[in-house]
Amino acid sequence: MVLYFRSGARMESAYGLAITVTMLMTTLLITVYLAKLRKKPVLSGLVLVVFGMIEAVFFLSSLGKFAHGGYVTVILTLVLLLLMVVWYRGTQLERKYSIRLNIQDHISNLDRLHRDESIPLLTHNLVYLEGKRNSDFMDRDILYSILDKDAKRAEAYWFVSVNVLNEPDTMTYEVETYGTDFIYRITLNLGFKCSPRVNVYLRQIVQDLQAAGELPPQDKKYSIYGPSTVGTFKFCIIRKSVTTKTELSNLDELILHTKYAIRRVAGSKVRWYGLDTSSLILEHVPLITGGGSGVDRIRCIYPE
Repeated sequence: MVLYFRSGARMESAYGLAITVTMLMTTLLITVYLAKLRKKPVLSGLVLVVFGMIEAVFFLSSLGKFAHGGYVTVILTLVLLLLMVVWYRGTQLERKYSIRLNIQDHISNLDRLHRDESIPLLTHNLVYLEGKRNSDFMDRDILYSILDKDAKRAEAYWFVSVNVLNEPDTMTYEVETYGTDFIYRITLNLGFKCSPRVNVYLRQIVQDLQAAGELPPQDKKYSIYGPSTVGTFKFCIIRKSVTTKTELSNLDELILHTKYAIRRVAGSKVRWYGLDTSSLILEHVPLITGGGSGVDRIRCIYPE
């Protein structure tokens, strides 16, 4: 019974401190919102002073509960903060060292590969997932995967990005074809309540483009549902990894390793976008940072 009441008191202390911290964070978020988005610095400062003073009093009065269970809230908060900092810094490093190529410079290569019948057709629709960035440029790793890493011939190449909106139920998409009938850059604009089922939405987009005459019919002869003008899909997922020799500091290298470990636990784009049952190609590429580029030349020793 004594242990029960002690544990209950600890939970109550942790809960009270958590509420106080949440109140402070809410005030800070409202302050930033009013100052940055609504452009009302005076109102922002007034909210910060008035509510900040009130909540600071609650916070100081709650500090006495720290030793009686409040430390649980502090530990959980620090763990969550560490995860967010690691993910944010790791994403910054990936973007810093990513190489972006102008897609217009490689359309002719993609066209020749697309038409080269000497190379077996990998799939009708080859799909890559990427982040929403400048539509004129593309990650070097994607183009390298198509052209250099086992040349992948397909009838259509799809580069899909997902843009999560503040509106809950919005479901729209944007298409960029670069004046071709085999390269399609798709931006899915989905509300935060919409399920990101990329494979389902992409099949609908293919049907829309074929109906509009912007995508040639695809001859799928063999199916349990009979012949179809919508062909097969294959999704290529590219994952970056840290090489053994980089110009990164020890801290940044540790951050990237930690981010990739978190990603393995939390899941990948395959699970996030509902591609578990789709046909997948998984490729690992090194995060090129410039270090290790001057590799010594190996020499051949001829027998005497």
